[in-house]
Amino acid sequence: MTTNDRPARLALTAAVVALLLGASGVLVRHHFSVPPAAAPGVAGIDVVAPAGTRVSVRPAPEPAVTPPLTRRIGGGADVGFDGGPPPRVRIPVPAAPPAGFAPVVVTDNGLRLLPAAYDGATRSLVAQVARPGGVWGGLLDLAALGRAPEPGPRPDCAGRTSSAGGVTVDAGKPDPQAPVWVCVTAGNGRASVTLTSNARVPYRLLPAPGWPEPGTRTAAPGQLLGGPRQRDLLWPGGGVTYDVPFGLLPSTIRGQADPGPALGTALAAAAHRAAVLFGLAGDTGPAPGVLTCAADAGAARYTPDKPPAQVAADVWTALEPCHPDGGAVVRALLAAGIGPVTSGVTGPAPAFEVPVTTSRAPRFTQTVEYRPRTGTVTARVNGTCATVSAVSGRHDAYRCTAGGTTYDPCFAGPGPQPQVWCPAPAAKAVVLTHSGPLPSPPQTGGTAAPFLLVLADGVQCAAVAAPEIQYACSDGRTVLHGEPDTSGPMWTIEARTITKAYA
Repeated sequence: MTTNDRPARLALTAAVVALLLGASGVLVRHHFSVPPAAAPGVAGIDVVAPAGTRVSVRPAPEPAVTPPLTRRIGGGADVGFDGGPPPRVRIPVPAAPPAGFAPVVVTDNGLRLLPAAYDGATRSLVAQVARPGGVWGGLLDLAALGRAPEPGPRPDCAGRTSSAGGVTVDAGKPDPQAPVWVCVTAGNGRASVTLTSNARVPYRLLPAPGWPEPGTRTAAPGQLLGGPRQRDLLWPGGGVTYDVPFGLLPSTIRGQADPGPALGTALAAAAHRAAVLFGLAGDTGPAPGVLTCAADAGAARYTPDKPPAQVAADVWTALEPCHPDGGAVVRALLAAGIGPVTSGVTGPAPAFEVPVTTSRAPRFTQTVEYRPRTGTVTARVNGTCATVSAVSGRHDAYRCTAGGTTYDPCFAGPGPQPQVWCPAPAAKAVVLTHSGPLPSPPQTGGTAAPFLLVLADGVQCAAVAAPEIQYACSDGRTVLHGEPDTSGPMWTIEARTITKAYA
């Protein structure tokens, strides 16, 4: 939303011009031309000093560095003076500063700024010189001064499901445009739900009824976690983790943007950045408690029914008890450029809803009756089936041999062909064509126990003929002894959970 900050800028300009041009005493004017190649369209630079101040002026080359958030405009002069009050400098510029930029003078070879005013009558920047040295015209980018934190990268865990104890927790597919990234981790009957900010403004979180308070909070380096009044806020670059029992799922986490605290902190942070550029504060961040105080002031003064620039001006006024850095110089600068400074945190920010769903695996062992002619055929062999199966008591189960290899069990398939199907394992089979008739079941020596078990970790264990029942597993090292314990809904064998049993 565009705002008309011309009246405020004109007021600031008039105040600075009056300060710079209205001093009493005799003024001595020094003028020199700027080389056209250095500043096209610029006629020359004036340095005006009160009587008694000795001044020397010569052209200055480009500064060694450009201060952050600024751009060069106009020419430069190396001003020397002693013996009296400091002079003022007038630097002609091609045009008035565009919207969103404040006039400044660059000093200390590019390391520090001075506040300046734009004099429309002479199309020049006017500033009081603080000390001898080079000065150049410049513009300060107000929108960059109030920049919001950049969203962090998407966490690797976003969009992944997590399972524990037969419960799978899912927060859905991540949306790159959503204000939050969501990660879930299941374990010990609970789900850890972590929300990471993907926005430039804080969001007030509205978890489902009954959810506990967040267990942990994280913040981006140098960013605010929030005071007591911001306990439910997810700040840009930060994260919040809830530890939720499975019994409170599924549910939905909701959130809505809360620009008030962000306006306060953005203005306080911008004041500090400006104070550093003007040499009025050290580059160690705002004083302790300033950001928390500013967030509280912003939350108290924010109202969504006013124009953003007006709300920002109200919040900036409310920040005075928080003592933001910079004093009168920065107060005047931000008062004139409040709209651009806060543009990064006053735009539209959508609400969000994140459903956290659960699905539960069957909590009983699945029993499967193996059917011949199922599974992928891995081999076709010729052999004989001389006896009934030693590991299965089914009436159609046989023990067969082919080329020195024993297959047990093998099941007679329907139809007239002399074929049996030998599972190897359940999803695959060897088809054996036998010679001679099959034995007439039932006969002694069989068992009603399953011939194949699938454990919870996916390992398959096949029954083998032995003096007692035992199962040789597909991992090549595990042998389980005895019959499965079928007393509960989930069968076990030697304390290993059985998810599926083939009989």
